[in-house]
Amino acid sequence: MSVRLRKITRTSPRNPKESKWYLSKVSSGLVDLKDIARDIEKQTSVTRADISAVLISLAETLPNYLKNGQSVRFGDLGIFRVSISSEGAARPEELSARDVKSVRIVFTPGVELKDSLGKVSFEIVA
Repeated sequence: MSVRLRKITRTSPRNPKESKWYLSKVSSGLVDLKDIARDIEKQTSVTRADISAVLISLAETLPNYLKNGQSVRFGDLGIFRVSISSEGAARPEELSARDVKSVRIVFTPGVELKDSLGKVSFEIVA
């Protein structure tokens, strides 16, 4: 298996007359919970229904930990955490929770997951 790439041209935002060629990943589809549960079922003695129930519960439970300000480590998979962006102020007493502009969920992959991508191969397609 390999990640498929295609050649695309992009215009420079600084100079609209200048463009360069880049490689862009070609999507090979979307994997959903049913697909993941089916694949895990093949590798374990756990039923697809049980795996699906656990994955659905995980997806429903994760936001609660993040809303409490906790980071969540999934073993070697990695860590989920919340990151915010806020308005600036001249003095600390001028800041309040209303100054939060955006909230994002950040995922930091674990070492094994990150290393596994080092072994990926690439194929350029038309």
